Amino acid sequence: MSNLIRWRNSHPMLPLLLAASIIVLLAVAAAVIWSRGSLMDDGRIVSLDLMKGAYDKVQPGKTSEPELAALGFDQARYKVRSLSGLGVQEYFMPHTSADFDQLDPAVQACFDASDRCTALVFPLAAPHSTGFMAANAAPRAPGRVVFLIKSGRVAYKAVQG
Repeated sequence: MSNLIRWRNSHPMLPLLLAASIIVLLAVAAAVIWSRGSLMDDGRIVSLDLMKGAYDKVQPGKTSEPELAALGFDQARYKVRSLSGLGVQEYFMPHTSADFDQLDPAVQACFDASDRCTALVFPLAAPHSTGFMAANAAPRAPGRVVFLIKSGRVAYKAVQG
């Protein structure tokens, strides 16, 4: 026992080293727990797997904005970007005139009547796998569900990303 006391007295940094090791261990455990929590869906991002049936029921030209909310694409529930007419033009702005000609006719019509067009952009939950490697992997760019609304009705729908 006296050898142990002598060894502890000859190493005065031992308590500090022990405390630092415990702090580092707690920090690593908290990072692992936090990263697993960040992989879970927070309920504010649309999961395409869950909303696939609702997305298929949306009919351009027929579905109204309240019907869109009734199908589950609710602006109050999700992190939705609501774009005004100018925001719609900025969002869909092509780089060349040839790209403009390839745009959907409903999108082209909103360039002419921007005062009657808005868009709802729902972020999609990024597909993820679980585990330590997935938690430390570089994040993937999430996709989006876009609804172009003209005069209160869905004129265009798309899944991007």
